[in-house]
Amino acid sequence: ETEQQIIAGLLLGANAGAMAHGEAFLASTPEVASMNQYWYSKGTIGALVAEIESGACGRRIAFLSTPSVYLSLPEDSAYRAASVVFDYDAQWARLANFRRFDFNDRGVDRDLRHTFDCAIVDPPFITRDVWAKYADAIRSALVATGGVVLLTTVGENEAMLRAVLGDEIGGRLRKATFMPAMHRAALPYQYSLFLNYSPKATSALSAWNPEVPLDFQEANERRMPDAADLPSPVPTADAPISGTALSFDELLARELARDHAASTPAA
Repeated sequence: ETEQQIIAGLLLGANAGAMAHGEAFLASTPEVASMNQYWYSKGTIGALVAEIESGACGRRIAFLSTPSVYLSLPEDSAYRAASVVFDYDAQWARLANFRRFDFNDRGVDRDLRHTFDCAIVDPPFITRDVWAKYADAIRSALVATGGVVLLTTVGENEAMLRAVLGDEIGGRLRKATFMPAMHRAALPYQYSLFLNYSPKATSALSAWNPEVPLDFQEANERRMPDAADLPSPVPTADAPISGTALSFDELLARELARDHAASTPAA
């Protein structure tokens, strides 16, 4: 083990209680493939829960498509009580702090706008058109003076995220040392964690995630060049994803159809 892996293991070990809550969620909540659900791993949930419970993210948090983190907070947590989970999956509709969320609505419920200190976000898709809609939701959720964001997507999206989020939020966006891992998903890419603040040295987010191979470390440390804006992709007839005129279900159907076609051997 490298020194960094040892430090990371110690930090995650210190968050054992937070990881236990994540383990309970993962054991009781299967992923729904038809909704493109991919839960974070136990260690990743534990690191995020510990960061929230440390107070680093503020008191009131908008969990946008991140139910695994919200539902892994202790039931008596003041942060859980003050926060709201926004998700398309209505299986949690019984919860008082649940709001059904479709990213095509381009914002959170009007009665909750500009009331959150932080947004923790993991969209079901990694494309610019979807992230542009989540950026609208983030801006509608955060307090007018700005706020804290924790976002997960592929590292190659860095410049695009800064563009769609704008200078106030995106200008300070950087990749964390910690890289998130997924519970069971065999994704063809590795996610990065983007923050617009600097976590404390004692935070698990300041250390390498030992669940992730060190092969990804160099790429994670590389920063994409600044970009005032990136051109939107020109729509084509065979574009696999284009969220501008599609409902959530239509967008999901196209993504699943593309994945099926890619995994089906040619005749």
